[in-house]
Amino acid sequence: MADPDLQKAFEKYLLAAKALPATDILPYRLDPDLALVNVTTGMKVVHDHQAVIATHLPKIDLASLLALPELALATKYAALAAEQEAPSESLVQAKLSIARDLRGKLLSVAKGLAENGIVPQAEVDTIAAGRGLRDRAEDCVSLASLFRKHAAAVSGKHPLTTAQIDDAAEVGSWLVANLRPADAPPKPSTGPTHAVEIRNRFATLLVRAHARLQVVAHYFHEDDWEERVPALGSRRVKRQGGDVRESTPAPEAG
Repeated sequence: MADPDLQKAFEKYLLAAKALPATDILPYRLDPDLALVNVTTGMKVVHDHQAVIATHLPKIDLASLLALPELALATKYAALAAEQEAPSESLVQAKLSIARDLRGKLLSVAKGLAENGIVPQAEVDTIAAGRGLRDRAEDCVSLASLFRKHAAAVSGKHPLTTAQIDDAAEVGSWLVANLRPADAPPKPSTGPTHAVEIRNRFATLLVRAHARLQVVAHYFHEDDWEERVPALGSRRVKRQGGDVRESTPAPEAG
């Protein structure tokens, strides 16, 4: 079983990732969480035929097959590092959703406190006036600041927790740092950052290793090998008449 420590797995395969020629790096199209699930599913084929793989498929490195779950964990770690450096659109949208919920809760409470003369009405009105995604982020920061500034006055007079106020400040600050105004000039293209390049290298290693796993599955299970070793981007989709698998496009191993 793979060591669940993502960072250790990452460090173990870092040299191999760095050693890939730049011309061999595949476009990044992975959902690392989905890839990890599908790798785990496919490993049953390896374990079922482990004793005879070397005999039937001597060119397949059994050790590399057994290490696939660990490589998938390493790729997940690399993806997390890249996301911190260049957040994905899905992460930004998730943060915006959290900010919307927190802004709604904090602003509702703040309005009630202002109506009762506990916090200044003008401060709450200023926060409530803005519109747009960036304003949502700034409101989270401003609302957290409001509750902190008037902590003594509002103590025991509202249902919010310290954690909710801290979360609003954190998500708001993150969004302020990562959201670009709609009319901002485009960032100059400087190519992928170091973390993104490393992520792409790990993904390439994983795609190639997974392709070998599919070769094994096809050899021993010609009729249903795709079910036994689903594509890295394969997901179950609920359809009338039962679940089916669909695969998102993924780079092919070269």
